[in-house]
Order: sequence, then C-alpha cells, then structure tokens
Amino acid sequence: MSGVMSAAVLVAPRQMVIQELPIPEPEAGWVRVKTQAAGICGSDMHIYTGNHPWLAPGSSMEKYVLGNVYGHEVAGVVDALGDSVTSLAKGDRVAVDAIVPCLRCEYCRVGQYQICPNLGHYGLQHPGGFAEYLLVPAQNAYKLPDSLSFEDGALLDVLVVGIHAVQRAGVTLADTVAVLGAGPIGLAIAAAARRAGARATAITTRHPLHRRLAERIGVNHIVSPDRLGRAVTDATGGRGFDVVIEAVGYEATAIQQALDVVRQGGRIVFTGVYETPVTLDFGKLLGKEASISASHAFGLWGLVPEFELAVEMMERGEFPASELVTHRFPLVGINEAFHVKLDNPSEAAKVQIVF
Repeated sequence: MSGVMSAAVLVAPRQMVIQELPIPEPEAGWVRVKTQAAGICGSDMHIYTGNHPWLAPGSSMEKYVLGNVYGHEVAGVVDALGDSVTSLAKGDRVAVDAIVPCLRCEYCRVGQYQICPNLGHYGLQHPGGFAEYLLVPAQNAYKLPDSLSFEDGALLDVLVVGIHAVQRAGVTLADTVAVLGAGPIGLAIAAAARRAGARATAITTRHPLHRRLAERIGVNHIVSPDRLGRAVTDATGGRGFDVVIEAVGYEATAIQQALDVVRQGGRIVFTGVYETPVTLDFGKLLGKEASISASHAFGLWGLVPEFELAVEMMERGEFPASELVTHRFPLVGINEAFHVKLDNPSEAAKVQIVF
C-alpha cells in the first residue's frame, strides 16, 4: 500500500502535532496493524510533560523522545503481512505486545525479555499506535478473542504490567498484599494479586471512581493513603504486609510509605516512574531486612508468556477493562486527551485514542 497516514508526533513538551507520514510496509516476519484503539499510559504522560528521567541530559534514551510517535497500548486489525508470516491473516483482530527484544542476547536466551539490553519499545525505538498504522513483529500480535473489544485489547498492556509486578513479588496464597495507588496499573496489580491467590489485598486511593473499580475487582481493604495504617491492622493484625507493590510514581514518597507498612522480612516492588529523586530510610530497611526490587514491562511467568495470562484474565472478567476507559478521543484531539488525563485525575481512569 502506498500513500500517507495521519500520526501524532511529539515536537515539544505538551505539544503533539498531527503529521502526514508514509504508510509503512512490513518486512519479513512483521505485519502491519491498522490501529483501532491506543491508550495513554502514565509513562507517556511523563514524557509529554517533559518530566521523564529519560529527558535528563546524557540519557541514552533522550534521542528517542522528541520527533516520535508514541502509544504502546494498542489494538487493531492486521492489514498486511510480511514474507514468511503464517501465524496471522489479514483481518485478524490483535493486541500488540509492546516490547521487542533482540532474541539473541543471554537474557533473551533464558526468557528474560524485559531486561534485554537491546530491548525496543513501541513509542520509542519503534513508532507507536498514535497513528493510523504501525508495524509489529508477528510474534508480538496476539489474536483477540471475540469477547474482547479493541478497547479491551488496548488495555492488555496495562494488565500484563500488573501481572509481571505480582510475579516479581512472588505472591502466594499465604501473602497479604498492599498496592499503593489505584490507577490503571495499581488496579491491574490488585487483580493479578487476587488471581495469584493472595489471602488479603489492600489498595490506596483518594478518588471515588478508583474506589468503585477496586471494589469491582474485589479488593478487601480500600483506603486513602493516610489511612493505610488501619489496613495494616485490619488485614495483617498489625504485623505489616507480606508484599507491598508501589504503583504511584511522580513523587517518591510512596516508596517510604511502602517501607513503613511492609512487615519484617517482607518484599517491596516498585513500578512507578519518579519525577523527583528517591529518598529512603535505609536504617529502617536494614532493621526490617526487607527487600526492594523493581518491575519493568513483562515477559514470561515460568514457561507462559505473561501477555497470554492477561488475555485469559480479561476473558474471564477478572479485570474490569470496559469500565476502566472513561474518556475517548479521535487522533486529532490527542492534546486534549492528554490534558484531560493530567488535569482530571479523579475522573479520568484510562483515556484512549479511538480510530
């Protein structure tokens, strides 16, 4: 197919411009997807406002930030096949696995794709879904069950990030789990923790909308951040949570709060992107002998792709995808879409660009 497509290009902080770009052609092993829905992620917002750590002088990622097409929460229709692609057909409805590992390094060889040193991301090394078309490796296009809409499919990236955080935390049916932050990622973590068998879950939120969504998931204790101590008492008898997973980002105070409420010898996992330096009471960390780890993107859980687990969870109704999308905009309204998310956190859960 020749011709041009519309795409939103970030030309400066808080300024995306709709440009006409050539419609790309897939190489061997790749497919072209006609975008139907693309969500705005928290990391997109950090970049949009100019506050992402990758914008720091000297960052290896700085070169990818401006002049780029973002959008890595994507679903659409396969519209062209590269040579040797047999797993997909034109017209297939698909969701996009947003990370592209090299498949050659020592990490990829053992299935740790998410920490591949040569890892590519949609919206950075690869043009993303805030455009009419994008190119995807065939193995990164997951067929959508008929029961899932394109908007559901674009939320699979959110759910799989939550699944990976729970896997990193090693959640078992003996664990009490606290999630800090009830945004889309926090809600996905809570849903995954329940699926993994956590004996009790707690989540913090200031907003009635997010409280309702947490109730829909079945979280046991839903509290404001300043009342988390009450959940420690109610859920753990005062001992502290076995696992605390941070999903707030922006300001680093949540990591200190995680340390305050985790039990002796407990586990903390952080998933947020911070716009300010992190400070932490290492004396308390040492005294509790707690562990802190990070969760980035997603990969395999055992032998199973975590993206596949996300599809299964969403099919079973274990994540309220259809209720999470609160705002929809056409591509031409993308700057307005970002500002709705930035300016109305109490009312905007997930904002999507819908084609």
